[in-house]
Amino acid sequence: MKIFQHLLLGALLLGPVAHGQEQSPARTEKAAPAPAVTESTLSLLEPASDGCEWAQVDAVTSTRRVIVKLAVDCQGASTALSRDGKQGVARFWRGGVSQPVVGKPTFPEKFPSPAFRDRLFLVDMATGGAEELPLPGSGELIEFGFDAKGQLLGLTIQKPTPEQEQVGAAEVDGNTIRFRLNGTMRRPLLAHAFVWRDGAWTRLDVKASDEASGTGLLPIRKELGERSSRVLDPRFAPREIEDDALLDQLYAFTPEQPDGEWAALVRGGYTLAVWGTPFGEELLATGLLRRVDKGKAVALPGHTFRENDLVSIQSRGSFLLISLADSGGHPRMYRGKKLVWSSENARAVTFWPK
Repeated sequence: MKIFQHLLLGALLLGPVAHGQEQSPARTEKAAPAPAVTESTLSLLEPASDGCEWAQVDAVTSTRRVIVKLAVDCQGASTALSRDGKQGVARFWRGGVSQPVVGKPTFPEKFPSPAFRDRLFLVDMATGGAEELPLPGSGELIEFGFDAKGQLLGLTIQKPTPEQEQVGAAEVDGNTIRFRLNGTMRRPLLAHAFVWRDGAWTRLDVKASDEASGTGLLPIRKELGERSSRVLDPRFAPREIEDDALLDQLYAFTPEQPDGEWAALVRGGYTLAVWGTPFGEELLATGLLRRVDKGKAVALPGHTFRENDLVSIQSRGSFLLISLADSGGHPRMYRGKKLVWSSENARAVTFWPK
């Protein structure tokens, strides 16, 4: 779960939930032949003159294959791929943006217009054909992806009605679902699991949940495959930095806000010192970080994120990819000490699955 999206939960609880979908066909063009996937091959969404392109890009060779062009703005974009690489899903919603920890972000998001609609597209990755799907009928779509059989799954969170909260239960498909209150102040929620089958969403499961657990109580969540929402999660398990000399160097960069601590984060062949903010037993990675090289805290070239930004840190082979968490925007890709690729327009940037 994308933290059960501690950043996106506010949008769910405070904002209106819209389920109506005007069917507006996507503009599609036949995808070019797929090039070989290397360690530096990326999946990304990028604005085009008349929409948003989902592209496969090699950051080193600049080879670019446009898979599909959708008649929609790229804001709020996220993606998922089937295990065999034959299907993909692109989703655009107002909650899929990066938010600062405190204060002003380095790269502020534009505020979605009233005309912005939550939209979901199923894409044939070989032909570039795209079909707009309706959203599941219960709750807000929080996670989606393909299982091992290539079925598209959608996990939603729904706020109970005041009447349901009062009685502590809800009736769903003839079953009584009792909320898990346990004397806490957490708001009760319903977590639903759906599968896209025969042109419609079919409910597979529903569980009583809360703000902390979100969709995590749905067993089927473990079956979701590659998806940007998981990869772009800023959470990490901290490692203590025991080198006093290194801590002395980092002390000069320590901010007054936000609350946090310096922790070691190892990704591939990289060791980073990251200022992380607390989230349960884990930390959320901020943009305040340094590469650790022989006991020295070294700034990454072209790295402009700050302590107010939450970031995603990915690696594959000799490459390190850092971007804004959740949105996957403003990526910077490194090999060793060198910045090899960056973009100010791309979103939902992840390594292309091998």
